[in-house]
Amino acid sequence: MNAKKHFWQLAFGFLLLVVLALMSAWNEQRTQAGMMAQMMGGSMGDMMRMMHASNITLADLLTWKSEVGMTQGAKQAGSFLMWVHTVTTNTIFLLVPVILAGTVFLLIVWQLR
Repeated sequence: MNAKKHFWQLAFGFLLLVVLALMSAWNEQRTQAGMMAQMMGGSMGDMMRMMHASNITLADLLTWKSEVGMTQGAKQAGSFLMWVHTVTTNTIFLLVPVILAGTVFLLIVWQLR
């Protein structure tokens, strides 16, 4: 009976965290709409400070954009390092949810024990 109580407490805590994260994301979106209206009256420095890295997506972080001035030899020399970078970054992004889910699972099992 006591083990079920711990499970429901943990499940409720996780649900609370998910709801808080969703509310935070919704509030962030509303705040950005208000920032756009404020930027029209601000200086260029204020605009740069507020918008720095705010529109970067996960796809932007994972894609490689070659620079215009690079030579073909430099592209070939860095291709192996770029491949290693891409593989390790994708592995980290794919394994983080698995690690978190495993941690939650182990916490539940540990609490039920």
